[in-house]
Amino acid sequence: MSISRKVKKVLDGYPHDISYGLDHGIVILEGHVDSHEEWVDIGLKVGEVEGVEGVVNEITWKGREGVKNKRKARLKKKFEENKDKRSTSKVYDVVIIGGGIIGCSIARELSKFELDAALLEKEPDVSLGQTRANNGMVHPGLAPSKHSLKRELNVKGNALYPKLCDELDVPFKRVGSLILITPKTLKKYRKYLPGGLYTFALKYVLPWLVKRKGKRNGLDGIEVLRGDEVLKEEENVTEEVLSAVKIPSTGIVDPYELTIALYENAEKNGVDFYLNTEVVGFKKQDDSIQRVITDEGYLSTRYVVNAAGLHSDEVAELADAREFTMHPRKGVELLFNKRLEDQVDHCLVELTIPSHPTSKGGGINPTVHGNIIWGPTAEEVKSKEDTSVDKKDIDKIMERYSSILPDLPESEFIRYFAGVRAASFTEDFIIRPAKGASNLLHVAGIQSPGVASAPAIAEYSVERLHEMGLSLVKDDDFDGSRKKIDRAAEMSENELKRRIEEDERWGNIVCTCEMVSEAEIVEALERGAASFDAVKRRTRAGMGECQESYCLLRIAEIVSRELEIPLNKVKKEWDESEFFDGIVRGEGL
Repeated sequence: MSISRKVKKVLDGYPHDISYGLDHGIVILEGHVDSHEEWVDIGLKVGEVEGVEGVVNEITWKGREGVKNKRKARLKKKFEENKDKRSTSKVYDVVIIGGGIIGCSIARELSKFELDAALLEKEPDVSLGQTRANNGMVHPGLAPSKHSLKRELNVKGNALYPKLCDELDVPFKRVGSLILITPKTLKKYRKYLPGGLYTFALKYVLPWLVKRKGKRNGLDGIEVLRGDEVLKEEENVTEEVLSAVKIPSTGIVDPYELTIALYENAEKNGVDFYLNTEVVGFKKQDDSIQRVITDEGYLSTRYVVNAAGLHSDEVAELADAREFTMHPRKGVELLFNKRLEDQVDHCLVELTIPSHPTSKGGGINPTVHGNIIWGPTAEEVKSKEDTSVDKKDIDKIMERYSSILPDLPESEFIRYFAGVRAASFTEDFIIRPAKGASNLLHVAGIQSPGVASAPAIAEYSVERLHEMGLSLVKDDDFDGSRKKIDRAAEMSENELKRRIEEDERWGNIVCTCEMVSEAEIVEALERGAASFDAVKRRTRAGMGECQESYCLLRIAEIVSRELEIPLNKVKKEWDESEFFDGIVRGEGL
């Protein structure tokens, strides 16, 4: 059966008049449905059709069209204002759009070659999209299907982490993961497995199947644990656990700390970064992009990489290269106090069958800084900016994971947050030359396991650019090393004493929860931080138990002094977040 007939068969199953077009494996859907839920469901069903490379879902539901038209009008106005306003005379070999972990990984990879590269990011700092709200798990590569690009790059990326993090002086730990099998695992099928057959399936059949999948995906060292063997690995997990599959290659990293390190190292090796710079269009000649038009002027370039995350479909449309639509999927997570650090040693996942159709289901993870994270959830949302969290989200996570660690005090959670994933309807990474622009490389649909895959995605993307005609000559002057900001919290008493003698700012502990000194905050500002949260990401000041309650003003005063701006002009993050405005007057409170 042809792709067209398969797509038609899917659409015939819905009571709506939906039309479709098919162009080189790209399906374009148009029509109207009653709800956002139907919009998502139709897109996913079409995306599952064998041979479909992308789904452009132009189906509308009530309220969708107005938002899209407003954005188009704003970008068109910005395009007209800046299409002839040059921002630099340089002609770049490559311009990367997007400053998340993927864009910054590609930037650093390109900096290994004799190239002129630039990265454009519409936010005031790197890592402010999907990368910021992430649990930091470096997945081993078990979940993705065997023949997906996700699986290939997940396994390769995981293997690259130790060397990468060593070069960039970023904490990385191989903590391993335990996939827990409990009586809840096959709860929906309990009536079909009478007596001892149910227990046998949980203790022997399921762990064997999980191990077999892992080996097929190229994972080494997988072990099956049963009964007390599981409790020896994780003494605080529920005693109801019957078996577990241990995967040693699972790791943890701080995603935004790694992204900042990639950014600093790429910039050190010659990549130009343009922050607070939004792409509003492209100037093309025939099917080739000549200029990237931004709200700050245009950049001339030979190649473009679309790594714009949630907005990669919008960037593609600006380049007349629509090949996919992002459907935002929100994940809520809970962060627990560092006092509970000893409660969890591995990344823990409770296996449930049937599994979530488009998510690995979340779990309980330790972090490189000692906190524990529960989550994330997986909820389709209408807006790419929907990072809201309400009580039902928190209750859902508490109910889902408290049975895994029954004795962990739930009152110890100190923060909740949400991130939005950039999911395409084909549910795989999209890394390929654009069909509508000969020198544009799409690097899109990078949802989980995007962090784990990032180093391999960078290598794979540069290889694709080379195939597209980009000349790659190794730069003998490339320096892949980068030193993180020294931390008082990690120093011995003697070392800290010596530092204080050299610079008294080391003795001024501004954030007592995380033991962050004034000297660290000053260095973060010298490295380019320009807001309270930018300092926070680089030093962890404000990330402890009190969650900024006691150190916020002290940090803001240092930012004000070092950047030579009034205290009431210190930003939380964005220009509109002058969080002292209306309270602070002149030089003080």
